[in-house]
Amino acid sequence: MPITAVVNQKGGVGKTATVAHVAGAIAAAGGRALVVDLDPQGHLTDALKVQEATGPATLAAALTGEWTGKTPELIVGHSTTAAGGALDVVPTALEMFTVSRTLDQMRAREHRLARILAGVGDYDQVLIDCPPSLDIITDNALTAVDGLLVPVQAEDSSLRALRLLLSQVAAVDADLRETPLHLHGMVASLVRRPLTTLARTVLEQLDHLEDLPLLGTVPLAVVVTEAWRMGQTIATYAPDSEHAVVYRELAAVLLQASA
Repeated sequence: MPITAVVNQKGGVGKTATVAHVAGAIAAAGGRALVVDLDPQGHLTDALKVQEATGPATLAAALTGEWTGKTPELIVGHSTTAAGGALDVVPTALEMFTVSRTLDQMRAREHRLARILAGVGDYDQVLIDCPPSLDIITDNALTAVDGLLVPVQAEDSSLRALRLLLSQVAAVDADLRETPLHLHGMVASLVRRPLTTLARTVLEQLDHLEDLPLLGTVPLAVVVTEAWRMGQTIATYAPDSEHAVVYRELAAVLLQASA
């Protein structure tokens, strides 16, 4: 079962939108997608209008060992599609804000998420919305997944953030994994049109990064905000939009990598 982390320690780069809408594209094509809200801020849970989890069966309790039930009990159904696909969610919980402090005191702390996801069931793709930090929670994601999708913005700060992220990936590969993480690539989100000279320059630099291709560009538009407000993915809210096309292409990249 392929698992992908959508990760960047820089906040506000479109991680949550990428997770929700790529998963929505997979479901719209007839696949089964599971999204995991690993960010204590819970933006993914809010975007899909899923109830925040409350005890005893929560992701936070499972990560810390306070709850040891079966993983499917953490999963909430979001929607099904005419093509026979499904989108399911592991929502966040308020206790996620204290999980990193608890994990820091535990043995094998970087492998807690991997053990949980081993029991999720049969999905065509699992996508994890990671927190905007390079902490123990993100290390859990980097240890548990097969590959990474990295949302970025057309700003100079994205270049520095990428260097830090890739350094962390290298450390996790060396210390915690048997096989290296597969870097699917980047998606440039929240891109204003027309492009400024700065944005064009940054996108050109991103497009020339070795082993980390720029897979798509998502323009800034109200349709994404509207879909969020309705608790829908772009695939169902605006299936003919430019955004839906980009997310379908990203979904195809992930599915092809796992074929």
